[in-house]
Amino acid sequence: MKVCIVCYGLTENNIRLQPWRYFSEIAIGLSKKNFDVTIITDGSSEGQNLTGIPIRHVKKLRKLPFQSNTELVSLIKSEQPDIILWSVTALDYLYLNIFKQIGIPVIGLFTGPIYKPSDITRIGTHEILKNIKFLSAHILYASLPSFFIRGLVNSLHCNKIFVMSRKNKEIIIEKGGDIRKVAHVPAGIEESDFMKSNEFNSIISKYKLDKNSFNILYFGSPLSIRGTDSLIKAVSKVRTQHPLIKLIILSRRRDGELSHEEMEIQDLILKLGLEKNVQIISGFLDKDEVKEFITFSSLIALPFKIVPSDVPTSILESMAMGKTVISTALDGIPELLEDGRGFIVQPNNDEDLAEKISFLIQNRDLTKRTGKKAALYMQTYPRWHDVSEHVVSEIKQVLGRRSISKVGL
Repeated sequence: MKVCIVCYGLTENNIRLQPWRYFSEIAIGLSKKNFDVTIITDGSSEGQNLTGIPIRHVKKLRKLPFQSNTELVSLIKSEQPDIILWSVTALDYLYLNIFKQIGIPVIGLFTGPIYKPSDITRIGTHEILKNIKFLSAHILYASLPSFFIRGLVNSLHCNKIFVMSRKNKEIIIEKGGDIRKVAHVPAGIEESDFMKSNEFNSIISKYKLDKNSFNILYFGSPLSIRGTDSLIKAVSKVRTQHPLIKLIILSRRRDGELSHEEMEIQDLILKLGLEKNVQIISGFLDKDEVKEFITFSSLIALPFKIVPSDVPTSILESMAMGKTVISTALDGIPELLEDGRGFIVQPNNDEDLAEKISFLIQNRDLTKRTGKKAALYMQTYPRWHDVSEHVVSEIKQVLGRRSISKVGL
């Protein structure tokens, strides 16, 4: 069977990040099950492949609404897929003409959070303007009326929608989406995600860390919409009562990227006099070294103000390693940390965050027990091969038994 996966902006640099990780893992999983898979994305880096899966490029996946996209349609038709997995947002309601023109069954991959306008405005005008480059798409999608999502999901030209969280499924149904067409297909994890690093002495000596401190780890982009400034302010509030608190920020960025944003949090650290309590380690560390930091740390803090993509991988990885996570009441995060598997605070609220951190420092046995509970839960969480099985099952349902026999499954 031939499957095309259509997604925006897939590059070598972002393949570890969501939602591209989701697309690529599904592609790899289907390929292992002998599906003939091609990825189609926008850009100009011809000749790439993903573990043998060809990646084809078009200049643009989206042109103006209701217009044809001859280059994209021609490429898809030349691939002759039996089904297409297509990264979608509510805006794709305006592009259903492309689905109709192609005339091949389409499963939409809805991987982004579904925000209300108030979810965006609560972070404040200054924060919005400062991060407008990263928020513009979320602002656009949040401003779309409900019938965009309803129209996309219920369209005859969209056969199914995958969502990565129960929260998104609930929202789509609330907006009038046909419950029979919405499938919760979560992101998976790997068996290796459960393996703690055997030791962390190398990072202690390399980065001059102190294992006697209460070490809190943040890892991810230095953008303030990820809550980095809230976390630094929270540490400032807790420091007087708990002077041995230490925040380690793994500022994930490549050379030439996000240097201004990282400098801003450096300035905040200096302004609050936190040079001894906050340490920034800049760069794109390899996965093994990140695991050493997770193992070393007492607590993982990921206080997002805005989640760029559904279900942050960083939370799943930390829970799998038995670490207690503090995060925010956004998107599908609470459903991961509910039932005592972690702690939730309100986004953009450093007071709430500081209280929770202080509580966990004072109740270290509870902190450890919460991490163990998270790890037990993750033992039941789907692996990527389970996700592939789920995707295959959904594909079979969409194509129906008669068509399945025609395409050789």
